[in-house]
Amino acid sequence: MRFATGLVLIDAPHSALNMLGIDESLADRNVTRVKTFRRGGRRYPYVSPQAWRYWWRSTLKEHSNWELSPLYREQKQVFTAANPLKYPDDDVFGYMRAFKKGGVNVTVTRVSPLKNTPLISVLPDRNSLAVDEGYASRHEGDPVPYSQEFYSTVFKGAFSLDLDLVGRFTIISKAGFKNLLTMDDLPKKRNKNNEEVFREVEEMEKLAEELGVKRGEGEWVMSPEIRKKRASEAIKALRFLTGGAKQTQYHTDVTPKFVLLLNVDAGINPFISDLVFEETGEVRFDAEALAKRLGDLKDVIPKGAKLYLGYDAGFVRSLGWDIEEIPETLRASGVEVFAGTVGEAVEEFAKEIEAYYG
Repeated sequence: MRFATGLVLIDAPHSALNMLGIDESLADRNVTRVKTFRRGGRRYPYVSPQAWRYWWRSTLKEHSNWELSPLYREQKQVFTAANPLKYPDDDVFGYMRAFKKGGVNVTVTRVSPLKNTPLISVLPDRNSLAVDEGYASRHEGDPVPYSQEFYSTVFKGAFSLDLDLVGRFTIISKAGFKNLLTMDDLPKKRNKNNEEVFREVEEMEKLAEELGVKRGEGEWVMSPEIRKKRASEAIKALRFLTGGAKQTQYHTDVTPKFVLLLNVDAGINPFISDLVFEETGEVRFDAEALAKRLGDLKDVIPKGAKLYLGYDAGFVRSLGWDIEEIPETLRASGVEVFAGTVGEAVEEFAKEIEAYYG
């Protein structure tokens, strides 16, 4: 198994990227809150994992020309096409879809190869939250007051991309392992109620032949070229990440300003824990803790793999970090370290990912 793992820091100097909405507990209902959670008696702003994934998916559409899987709605369910051969986001981001028409009763699921945490504020609310008091006054009559919470903080988030799972689909009739609907799942009798399902399956089977999908016992595997392209583009999208609420008013650049990237041969993420933390109102990074952690993980770090450290010079300078000292501290772990800009680190890391597929 090979997992591309990473930690990202996003600078939010005056932002409201993921909103809770109007505070319904107030009589005038004119206060808009940001999303927060409590930990140890403190409240921390955060961006939901779904919102981060939405930004990621949208960025892949805009910068890598991914054709995104269409959304369908039936009653209270929303689902995608569940066709990861045609739609790369179905492959990388996963799906669930129930086929129940004309004698067909099959649910296909795809556990997302890409997993991520929420983006969590390093600073608690006492250090980060502010309220913008404003007035709506373009109408006739008295101005209407309103309040908008926003924050000045740094968000941290972690992710893991299962490189072996990208472009590989199981067709085992077991919960979580039935990724694709195939002809074997369809009833012998074709009728007007299941005609649409038959056509979908036939189109996917035809596409599998065109793309050179290898069909083994219990799984379909796409070509190394396609798997390589999807995995590397998913990582490269971090450079161009866009999204977030209230961009008209706060115009926040959500591209990461600091990244740590590493391939590991285990389903773990060594960057999730508190390497980046708050101390007396400042954002700190514990390079020594990471070096020790890397030393403990040597057995699952592939031979020749590097730790990729990418940073924006202005960002790290604003935090008071010694960017010259950090790489040297990390090299004490025995792991080779690449240090450069965020763009350089992401591109070099993507090359290592591509090499994995041959």
